[in-house]
Amino acid sequence: MPLFRFVLLASLTTGCATAKLVGERAFCPEDPGVERTIVLEPFFELAELQTTTRTQYAQLASSPYGLGGMGMGGFGTSSFPSNNTVAITQTISEKPFFAKANTLVQIHARVIAEVQRRRPSWRVTSTGGSPLLKGEVTILRTIIQGNELVESNRTLKNLAFGFGLVILPLQLVNITPVEETTRVYGILERFGVDANALSTRLVKYPSQPDFAVNLAGVQSTRREFGLDVMYEEGLLADEKPRAGVLIDGFVDRLSAAMVAIVEEQP
Repeated sequence: MPLFRFVLLASLTTGCATAKLVGERAFCPEDPGVERTIVLEPFFELAELQTTTRTQYAQLASSPYGLGGMGMGGFGTSSFPSNNTVAITQTISEKPFFAKANTLVQIHARVIAEVQRRRPSWRVTSTGGSPLLKGEVTILRTIIQGNELVESNRTLKNLAFGFGLVILPLQLVNITPVEETTRVYGILERFGVDANALSTRLVKYPSQPDFAVNLAGVQSTRREFGLDVMYEEGLLADEKPRAGVLIDGFVDRLSAAMVAIVEEQP
């Protein structure tokens, strides 16, 4: 196979590979078998809005000047194309990915299941299960403060791809995937209360999928975190699967952090 055909085929094949996690999974020691009751509040967020610019393209069915089939000199063939592509640019202010309401709901449900998997000796539930609990309860509160892309070689890959259309050997750079690291910032807090007291502290907010807990006056252990999610994907890959991969990686790391703060020695 000629070199240029091999390079082109290899770059296209790897360039379309969708996102996947890379690196080791978060370390979590074996379950020591200590029975505990753990309640995970719905996640809160204190992230600032991020402003992004998005460009979409639309097709106009007629000329942008509304002249229809009229030419500049009267009736006849229009001097403008019958179909026109226009760029529509919008400036949008929105929460970062990990602070969006839908993302928080997905992560909360996934983390409950993952913490339970790592600690079979625990009883792990959301606040909705509080009326069925007895004895001492550990409440975990998670506050997401934002996320940012801290490492990426996408710009280099884009440049190599562009120049590689002229200088074919540069396409060899695209045989290896794009590698990126997203860091999620936030706070974990651990509270200890009696189950009977917990039932009197439940608060329902319209924006929350489950009850929050009024923990005013309850002493807590507080830890800030910055958890890295590393993934790779092809330069030309569909971006939609990336969201699920980001959630998978964060659930892995946040679950390990929750186990650590619960088992932390006083």
